[in-house]
Amino acid sequence: MAEAIRIGAKDYLPALRESLQREFHLFRREGLQIDIEEEARGDQLFLFCRLKEENRKILDKKEAWDLFRQLVAHALAAVIISHWELSLVREIVRQHYNYFNRQERERIIELALQTLKGEPKKESNYYLYRVHRQNRIFFRLLDYLNDNREIVIEGFIRFRLKEYMEELREAVDRAVDDLMLEQEYREFIRLLRYFVEVQEPRQGEIHVLILPGNKYQLMDGQGDALDDEELEEMLADLAGGNISSEDLLISALISLAPAQVHLHLACTISNREVVETIKKVFAGRIDICPGCCLCGQQSDTKTKKGRPLTTDN
Repeated sequence: MAEAIRIGAKDYLPALRESLQREFHLFRREGLQIDIEEEARGDQLFLFCRLKEENRKILDKKEAWDLFRQLVAHALAAVIISHWELSLVREIVRQHYNYFNRQERERIIELALQTLKGEPKKESNYYLYRVHRQNRIFFRLLDYLNDNREIVIEGFIRFRLKEYMEELREAVDRAVDDLMLEQEYREFIRLLRYFVEVQEPRQGEIHVLILPGNKYQLMDGQGDALDDEELEEMLADLAGGNISSEDLLISALISLAPAQVHLHLACTISNREVVETIKKVFAGRIDICPGCCLCGQQSDTKTKKGRPLTTDN
């Protein structure tokens, strides 16, 4: 009698069939014959995958069965990752975080999927995270199919992939934390913009130069180092506390509330977040210099009069 595996699922049966056919097609060229038929059982539809007897001419019974089982497990693992994962994340958000509004829930799902892919800024990590997760599912499927000839995907995920489900829940929990931080950051930016908008500008133009060593230099519209006693006193007080040079820079700019900010980025900056914050706070007042004579001076802090903004002083 031919070996067979029955695969039942409520969702994504077309995707399952396509994935199985793709796996089986690779080995049909090597003479391994596998048929897929649909089989109704009650109100559920199963895919009936049958390994034909003719395969014994190429492989013995155990070798053919082992390869068949691996092909099925690989196909199912791929569909769980590519199709069920999003549905599972959505269900976790619906069950545990339904008190967020629709837009917030969609953002939580988006952030959770980013976490599951790895660092968004490191594209290669996507494949590493996905392959690692898919491989763990593959081996659980392989083990299950060693003793069972029938599998219902939803039940398998629920009862046999508890570690995987816990990973998804942790990704959602982290996404909720990230959403709260995003909301706090937006409120922070809104308040800073308000402080800037209600103040009378104390400077018409300010040039911000990025200096080596995580330092920044403020210059007036004529390109001279800024000389402001009140600002110096404020910076001296802030520098005595636990505050970064980036915070010093933003505090100084907000205190001055310039009508126009020219940001010079010819020198490599390690913290791009401070640039994005300045751009948001001074939206409509800021321009990014593509390169000028002031940018050329950024490698030599000794040419500047005045006090660079840094926590090292």
